[in-house]
Amino acid sequence: IKSIEWFDSRFYRLTIGDEVKYFPSVTTKLNVINKPYLAEWRGSIGNREADLRVFESSERGTRIHYAWYVLTTGGAVIYQPNQRPNYAKEEIDQFYRDFGGNITLMRWQDEMYDAVKLMRWHELVKPKVLDSELIVYSIAHAEAGTADKIMDIEEGDYAVNGGELLTLPKGRYVVDLKTGKMGDDDSFMQLAAYAACYEEMGSGEIKGGLIIHTQAKTKKAIEGLSTLYRTKDGLRQDYEDYRHVSAIWERKFGSMRPRVFEFPSMLVLKKENEKENEKENEKENE
Repeated sequence: IKSIEWFDSRFYRLTIGDEVKYFPSVTTKLNVINKPYLAEWRGSIGNREADLRVFESSERGTRIHYAWYVLTTGGAVIYQPNQRPNYAKEEIDQFYRDFGGNITLMRWQDEMYDAVKLMRWHELVKPKVLDSELIVYSIAHAEAGTADKIMDIEEGDYAVNGGELLTLPKGRYVVDLKTGKMGDDDSFMQLAAYAACYEEMGSGEIKGGLIIHTQAKTKKAIEGLSTLYRTKDGLRQDYEDYRHVSAIWERKFGSMRPRVFEFPSMLVLKKENEKENEKENEKENE
């Protein structure tokens, strides 16, 4: 499966036999939901400023998601601010060798702090991470998405949601990370769709869904982190809601296809004398 991004639309390319299909992502379908509060927010600050803030938030989220990926795949997350680096270049090079290249450098204090919260979460919950950035898909509904994490968690009460312990039954969970402001129930519909795809693929039963929010207002346990839990029954209801949203998207945008543009990974402009040498070599080979 290959992810293709083109502006705001995201599709996944799936090859079934000799046929290539393009599946819209779950998040693309969820974008069909009207969000009046976003329109009001854009109106209050202007489209240019809103676009800039959305871009910056997206880039920040991407860096923290990657740090979480590195952390849960045996790598190292290194705090290396530009102004006052903690490590010399030679030390960073050694880290690359020690961890087989699986490291990431965090330049900003607030982003490193989010990574610290996530590490603390893993120390408390001790999950078995089965998959990171796992692409899941449904052939029946022609849709796909990328689940942040699939985890097996033991039954227990976990101090990962402020002052209240979070009670989780033993089982397999689909887990999503939110690094910005928490929105509405769209996030749970997204989790539910990922869980349905995962089960359709025959990968196992999903017991529930978790959303880890690193910009929460919690003061206890892990300060600034909350964990929202959705039971299996809750996910089932969310999935029913999602199917209604999907039907609306299909009716309005079902004919949408990604614009596929392929290009080489390196461009080199050759000098005239190099072109002449190539021609001479070709003549000699003939």
